[in-house]
Amino acid sequence: MKERLGRQMKPPTRAKGTLPVWQSALLAQGCQVHSGDHTLSLDLVPVEDRIVCTPTISGWMAPFHLKVTVGQPVTITWDLELSRYLVTTMGRRLAA
Repeated sequence: MKERLGRQMKPPTRAKGTLPVWQSALLAQGCQVHSGDHTLSLDLVPVEDRIVCTPTISGWMAPFHLKVTVGQPVTITWDLELSRYLVTTMGRRLAA
């Protein structure tokens, strides 16, 4: 008797131009930098598997409560294993 081999399943793919849920959620929420009496929204840019931004003022980045410095790029990725954001700036990484 011949054994039938099942079809190999491909991982799900997303339609061209759509973003992963985590990126869509963060872009909808937005991020801000709080510096003294000033709050400035960051321009978040999705780039492949990450979101990047460069603060134009120094202060605390919400919602991650991370100190950021003007001109220092911030990279945000997603940790699939633990379902959390990973935020990197100036060589420091914060899990949020």
